[in-house]
Amino acid sequence: MSSKLSLLWLQAFVAVARSGSLQDAAARSGLSTSTLSSHLQKLEHHLGAPLFDHSKRPLVLTANGHRFLQHANAVLERLVVAEADMLSDGPQAIRRLRLGLIDDFDTDVAPALTLELARMLPNCAFEHYSRPSHEILQLLSDRRIDAGVATVPAEGLSGLVQRSLLRDPFVVVVPAGQACPNFDSPPADLPFLRYSPEQHIGRQIEAQLNRLRVSLPQRLSAESNQALMAMVAAGQGWTISTATCFNRARSLWPGLTLHPFPRAKFAREIALVTVPGGAESIAQMLDSTLRPLVQARTLEPVLAQVPFLQTQFTILDEDAK
Repeated sequence: MSSKLSLLWLQAFVAVARSGSLQDAAARSGLSTSTLSSHLQKLEHHLGAPLFDHSKRPLVLTANGHRFLQHANAVLERLVVAEADMLSDGPQAIRRLRLGLIDDFDTDVAPALTLELARMLPNCAFEHYSRPSHEILQLLSDRRIDAGVATVPAEGLSGLVQRSLLRDPFVVVVPAGQACPNFDSPPADLPFLRYSPEQHIGRQIEAQLNRLRVSLPQRLSAESNQALMAMVAAGQGWTISTATCFNRARSLWPGLTLHPFPRAKFAREIALVTVPGGAESIAQMLDSTLRPLVQARTLEPVLAQVPFLQTQFTILDEDAK
């Protein structure tokens, strides 16, 4: 067999194997379905064996496909390790950095971080993505970014490395001056406004309410933090959110009042997440750069406004997991 196997073919194969769909893999990779299909056809022709059962939907790996997937994953992982080794000399050696940030950091942390990284990495091509947590974790799993800041889901981060960054407590947000609603008999004239169940934050809130056996009527759900906060500030309802989400809605603070969550308190964890085998120097650089920015631009403004969060809204130890 010749040695002309293309790295692009391997990446296409692994992407489709993970998703089971050409269309889904194309959307995640940024390639067209025709390009992915061409890469797969060339790979199968090169190997002389079908890797997928193309008659089934979703696509199913053949026995040869399962065997080859192990080798393909190993090759791609070795490439990540090799790249990390070449970057071990420090920030000056970094030529590319693809970073995803949770969209709750858009207004304060992200601009300052981008400027700081541009100063620290003069030879680096920098790509910044702002996404909800579940999309950032998917980008990491697909190896489309090198590092991300995202909420740690309840099920954990299988196959990824996390450095704990921030404990972000849940709070009750009501129109300015109003009391905390009674969960057992919520006010009929002030409906509960939900985060979308498609998001980690929405699922975490619903899971906590279910554990407490609290059932709140469905009125509205939204993916947009700003939309929910604007509706609360306008007196159209109340919501359960977090300290970081409250910070993002700083322009609406005059119309909002925060209360501690009245039952068993809970919080989400925000972490710096990287792929296994990635450059340790990059992770350390991002961690040491992020911490003071989050402290100054997220924690301190919120704690000055909401003192009862002093012991709950905190920077976490940086131990990698």
